[in-house]
Amino acid sequence: MIVNSTLQLNPDVFKNPLAFNPRRWEDIDPQIASKNFMPFGGGTRQCAGAELAKSFFAIFLHVLVSEYRWTKIKGGDVAQTPMLRFEDGMHIKVSKKHA
Repeated sequence: MIVNSTLQLNPDVFKNPLAFNPRRWEDIDPQIASKNFMPFGGGTRQCAGAELAKSFFAIFLHVLVSEYRWTKIKGGDVAQTPMLRFEDGMHIKVSKKHA
């Protein structure tokens, strides 16, 4: 049995596994990253709330896209990689559409 939290604390994969670093996934090979990130677990012992969490996230994205206006401030240059990635980030302003 795999303890999911230990996957993300592997010092062979992450330089400083105990430090909070939201960008630590950026420099990791996607093949390695997919094996070291299992937010809901898997198999018969998968998180019971996994589908509920995915549904809530889908609703959140729907509201964010349909009820808010996004204005680009700066950045947004897309890198030529298999995944969507912004070289220098992308700064946006989010405001209510019908305020």
